[in-house]
Amino acid sequence: MIGTRKRAVKERVNLMSAMMRWRIIRGKSQQEICRETGAAQAQISRIESGRAGVTLGLALDMGKAIECDLVIVPVELRKHVTQMVDRYAQQCELDAEKRGPVGRPRGSMNRIPVPGTLQRSAGDSFAGYQ
Repeated sequence: MIGTRKRAVKERVNLMSAMMRWRIIRGKSQQEICRETGAAQAQISRIESGRAGVTLGLALDMGKAIECDLVIVPVELRKHVTQMVDRYAQQCELDAEKRGPVGRPRGSMNRIPVPGTLQRSAGDSFAGYQ
């Protein structure tokens, strides 16, 4: 029974990680998912972080909100389907990055810009730099 429970938790975390990835790819916030599913934002947050379980109905509603279906895949096709979906997700993530991030990266105000001419390898002497 404990092994079954551990497997169920692991599969739930994998499912929610995939759903969160697609939520981000689709550019939707947790608040938008809440409006479309009727769930509370705190509940969505706990589900995505793996701290709470999810019902089948809510998982289906979340899938609909991020324009994804939950499907049954035969074991012999799992590897191929997973690779195909991962490849497509990576392409979508690359397409999303082309638009540029919103706001500034975390901690960017604390970094000191280093021009490329000041960077040197361990074997370089400092005399060649101005």
